Amino acid sequence: MIQKVVDGHTDAVKRYPKKPVVAIAVICRLKSTRLPKKALRLIHGVSVIERCLLNCLAASCADQVVLATSDLPQDNELEMFDMGGRVRVLRGDAENVARRLEEVATLTQADILIRATGDNPAVSPEILDMLVKSHLRGGFDYSLPTENYAIGTGADVITVEALKRLLNQPKPLTQTEYLTFYFTNNPHLFSINRMELPAEFQYPQWRLTLDEPKDLTLFQRLYSDLDVGYEPLPFARIRSYLQANPDISSINTDVQIKYKDDRSLVREIQRATRLT
Repeated sequence: MIQKVVDGHTDAVKRYPKKPVVAIAVICRLKSTRLPKKALRLIHGVSVIERCLLNCLAASCADQVVLATSDLPQDNELEMFDMGGRVRVLRGDAENVARRLEEVATLTQADILIRATGDNPAVSPEILDMLVKSHLRGGFDYSLPTENYAIGTGADVITVEALKRLLNQPKPLTQTEYLTFYFTNNPHLFSINRMELPAEFQYPQWRLTLDEPKDLTLFQRLYSDLDVGYEPLPFARIRSYLQANPDISSINTDVQIKYKDDRSLVREIQRATRLT
């Protein structure tokens, strides 16, 4: 039995009697309409998905990295990005992200999954390591950073047993693209860890995700000015550059998170993800 939450923590030792297997699942598809095939766009000569995978591989917390895409023909091009054998590629459920994550867990025999997304080329290996450490120390079901960080640099951490509990809920899971809400909207079912990142990672005014042409322009300037080759880019270097070049960080400040602009979608997400 999983230990009940006490003061926000569980007994991690009892939950993980041996060293847990940790896998990073990079969720990625090529169905974007505003920036078609954005994961394949080049940033200073290297594709967006490779940039993301390079940073994930730089995280010390993970035993394996998996590129988790769909089994649809439109995503065939992603199958080549195994990073010279360092990344496993999984073709799984096209629409149900939770089910695809479960497939990653089965493939890797993971106890813990880190869910990253392929349109975040600057995902921070430092943040991933801190999140996993906090998650394991508390024995939580679900961990995520509080909102005062640069969008696109973080991820979330999910205990596989909790993911299976979610998939076994009687209510159909219809908005799994917004998987976070299935956990955070149901604290009576899952123990949630909202981790406060150290001050040097708290830059909520920066947008470091790729969804619009302005985002791509920012990344092109960032990576070309720093002359980043086929290598990871830690957040410490990004921070130093954007602090020195506020004109670059302001390129995409007017771009909003897409679902938040659609009030009907927000209402539907909230309705769908409440499990009581």
